[in-house]
Amino acid sequence: MTGATIDYDRWYPEVPAVMDTHQLAELLCTNEQIIRAWVREGILPTHRKPGGRKFWFLRHEIFAWLNDNRYEPTLTRGDTEAG
Repeated sequence: MTGATIDYDRWYPEVPAVMDTHQLAELLCTNEQIIRAWVREGILPTHRKPGGRKFWFLRHEIFAWLNDNRYEPTLTRGDTEAG
């Protein structure tokens, strides 16, 4: 998808452009404590307003993060690649 522009409002209208911790946890099917831990560890891209405590997540950054960090299983002995 290199160089492609995604129209998030068209393809993902149910996902808000800016999400709080609760909304992101729901999107990723996890809980808010996991999201906060990932933020503390620097795993997730996040934003805060100056002096604010609340985390904000941008839809396009989260989708890029998901794409860049997708799980790709390795082949084990006896497995073959489908071709």
